[in-house]
Amino acid sequence: MPNTEPHFSQVEAEILEREQQRCDAMKRGDFDRLKELLHPDLTHVHAKGQVDSYESYFRSGGTHVDYQQIDRSDLRVQVLGDTAVMTGRQLLVAVRKDGSGTVRIDSQVLQVWTEHEGQWRQIAFQTTPTEMSIS
Repeated sequence: MPNTEPHFSQVEAEILEREQQRCDAMKRGDFDRLKELLHPDLTHVHAKGQVDSYESYFRSGGTHVDYQQIDRSDLRVQVLGDTAVMTGRQLLVAVRKDGSGTVRIDSQVLQVWTEHEGQWRQIAFQTTPTEMSIS
């Protein structure tokens, strides 16, 4: 049986890079780039339990806040063929565009990435807050 470990290390690095690109695009408000990183069949579960599809995410998901900070840590990627599961911590700070405050969410995140049209794209996202505040 051939050793596939180098392939998985390369794929893991690619997925981690795509996650960094996703966070950067969110902070820049670059929705065109986000559309390239997220899968058309996306399921995105927010900290308060709201669920967005790909279409609804871009109508509501990240469009009502300006992301100030998105820090990821303790990331772990498990590659299973053309699908990968990523877990880790996320600290997010965002200012609501309507002036109603700054949201700070420290959470554990579960993401699923899959190969789609030759690129790794996030198909599922679930955040579970360990600490959340609005000031």
